[in-house]
Amino acid sequence: MSPSKRKAKATEAPRKGGLKILQICLRFHPAPGGVETHVLQISRVLKARGHDVQVYTTDLYKETPFKKLDGPAQTTEEIMGIKVRRFKAHTLGDDMHYVFTPSLLGPILRSKADIYHAHSYGYFHVNLAAMARKMTRTPFVMTAHFHPQWSMWGGQRRKSLRRVYDKLLGGSSLDAADRVIVHTRNELGLMTGLGVDEDKVRVIPAGVDLASFTPRPDGKVFRDALGIDGPFVLYAGRIAVNKGLDHLIQAFARIRRREVQKMDGMEGLKLILVGEDHGLKSSLEKVAEKEGVADHVVFTGHIESERIFRSAYGACELLALPSDYEAFGLVLVEAMACGKPCVATRVGGIPEVVDEGRTGLIVDYGDVQGLARALTDVLADPEKAKAMGAAGRKRVEERFTWEIVTEQIEKVYREVL
Repeated sequence: MSPSKRKAKATEAPRKGGLKILQICLRFHPAPGGVETHVLQISRVLKARGHDVQVYTTDLYKETPFKKLDGPAQTTEEIMGIKVRRFKAHTLGDDMHYVFTPSLLGPILRSKADIYHAHSYGYFHVNLAAMARKMTRTPFVMTAHFHPQWSMWGGQRRKSLRRVYDKLLGGSSLDAADRVIVHTRNELGLMTGLGVDEDKVRVIPAGVDLASFTPRPDGKVFRDALGIDGPFVLYAGRIAVNKGLDHLIQAFARIRRREVQKMDGMEGLKLILVGEDHGLKSSLEKVAEKEGVADHVVFTGHIESERIFRSAYGACELLALPSDYEAFGLVLVEAMACGKPCVATRVGGIPEVVDEGRTGLIVDYGDVQGLARALTDVLADPEKAKAMGAAGRKRVEERFTWEIVTEQIEKVYREVL
């Protein structure tokens, strides 16, 4: 594009009606994950609000280990009314898992979008969006979905690569962004060390599709599909090293052994872990065997059916999320939307999502005894659990619906235009 044309585009008055928005992300539905859900849902709501939304993504299903979606590498399709283009993903290999997509830059430049909105700081596609911003002067918004390198999965070489990225490439993407969206104040605090300009940062939480949890999903669907009966504690998310699942199994074993306190009706208590295995399942099974609870710990793997997955919230007693870090913790909001209490760790953005003592309990990361005690406090008091669940539902209705979240994102788009 010539300098004169770039200048004309930069000074052109923004559209008063719908915008042409290009969402750029590493992976997209049906690939599982919180960012994948986030991009799908804000795109859905933006389209309903009259915008033209396209998603540019890769053909990747999961990153560690590196696995592609079935079908051709370069595809164009429509998902929930959203136009999606997938581009071939490449990796550096071994345990670094850095993904790059060189064929993506040209289509971004030719997209004629009013806004580039790229997701997940630290990835190649975000730097491509930053490069396109400089070449076309199209406003560029980044949602960081920030994950500190010390809490990343995928091996030490990948963490080392991230440190190099932070020093050499991270600043350029942050400088190019017209606005940076973070989910919590904690996430903003972590990013200040990278030199982000706080004046252009907006704190906007993630959300949940409240209609999917209204009325509350019938737990019988999940129980029948997986053959599960009796009470259970639910974990939902990747089976990965940063999720504290060894601590959860150890805490669960203490409850089973009644080391915390005796509870009526909990003799058949199970721990159900729902999510894609990122190479940790076998070692966790050994932890469960060592603790003597292998027969009561169930790994379901990734559940593709949204109906069955949501039903897990309806069936459980509570949701546990014992991670060493969560930028936000979308599953917490999903559980609260379903009227279920949460027990989680005091890390990342979790204290800004869970209203401690009101919608759930929060413990220090790595405190197995404290985790066991918090789980027991909720399990042993049905009235407390019910009150926490009701308060959680109200909190979601007031703060965490996709409609509320997307309206705030749309305001950011208008700001930069």
